[in-house]
Amino acid sequence: MKEIKKKLAKYYKYLILYKYYIKKISFSEKSQRKKIIVCFDGNVPHGGLVDRLKGIVSFYEISKLIHSDFKILFDHPFELESFLIPNVINWKINKTEIKYTIFSTKIIYLINEFNTNPLDLIKKTKAKTILIYCNVDYLPILYKEKNGLEINAIWRKSYLELFKPSDYLLSNIVNLPKGKRIVIHTRFTSLMGDFKDTTKIELKNQEKYILIEKVVSKIEEISKEYPELIKYILSDSEMFLNYIRANTIYETVDGVPYHLENNNNRSKEYHLKTFLDFYFIIESDTVYFVKIDQMYNSNFSKYASIIGNTKFIS
Repeated sequence: MKEIKKKLAKYYKYLILYKYYIKKISFSEKSQRKKIIVCFDGNVPHGGLVDRLKGIVSFYEISKLIHSDFKILFDHPFELESFLIPNVINWKINKTEIKYTIFSTKIIYLINEFNTNPLDLIKKTKAKTILIYCNVDYLPILYKEKNGLEINAIWRKSYLELFKPSDYLLSNIVNLPKGKRIVIHTRFTSLMGDFKDTTKIELKNQEKYILIEKVVSKIEEISKEYPELIKYILSDSEMFLNYIRANTIYETVDGVPYHLENNNNRSKEYHLKTFLDFYFIIESDTVYFVKIDQMYNSNFSKYASIIGNTKFIS
C-alpha cells in the first residue's frame, strides 16, 4: 500500500508539471544540442537549500559526462542569483526561454528518488530539452568506483565551477565573525515549535527543555576537545539559539533561521541567514553535527564542510 501511494503521488506531481508546461507548448525545437535544465520553480515541493544543490550538482555532473548544455532555473521562493551567481559556466536561463515541445522535451521528476540511476534515464531519452526536478545527490551512483573522499572532491569542484557569492552575499559575508572556530550544528525542525516543516511534531514544553539540556551537555563535551577554538552554535531553531545566547558562553551568528520549503517570502533579507550560515560553516575549521533523541538528520553542515574541505564529525 505504501508503494502504491508513493507511485500515485509521483503521477500526481507529473500531472501538475505537464499541466504547467502545456501552457508553454511549442511545435518547433530550435536547439540541436541536448540541454539539461534543473528546475526549482515552485510547481512542486523541492526541499531546502542543500537538497536543491544536490540535484543541481548531480545533473551538472551528468551534463559533463554526456557533453550537454546545462542550465538552472531557480526562481522560487527567490532568485538564486540574489545569492549565488555563475562562476566558470553560465547556467542562467530565463523562464520565458523554456518551451515545451511534444516530441523533443522530456520532464524527469526525481524528488526523493534515491535508488534511480539518472544517467541511464538521460541516455535513454532522445529529447533535446530535459527538464529536471531533483533533490538527490547521485554522485555515489554515478561514480561507484570512487571512495567517499574522491566523491567529495568531485562535489566540491563542481560546486565551485558553478557558483560564487553574489555581491550582495559577499557584502554580508565580510561582516561575519572571524577567527579559528568550531561550528556545532543542530536540526530540530518542528520539535521546538519554531515553524512547521515537512515534519509537524512539536514537543511539550518540559520535553523541549529536557532535550535542550541534553544537547548543551553534548556541546560541552565537544567543546572540551577544542580549548583553542571559538565555539559557535548554529541551528534551525530560534528557540534553541535564544537559549544558547541567554544561558551559555557559546557564540551564535545573528539572524533568525528560516526554511526554504513551504515558504513564499521572496525577500532577500528573509533568506540571507541561510546562506550566511552556510558560508560561515564553509570557512570554519571543524564542524560537528549533533543529533540526540527525536532530533532530525541534516545535510546542511555536511555539504558546507565538503565545499570548504573542512573536517566534519557527526
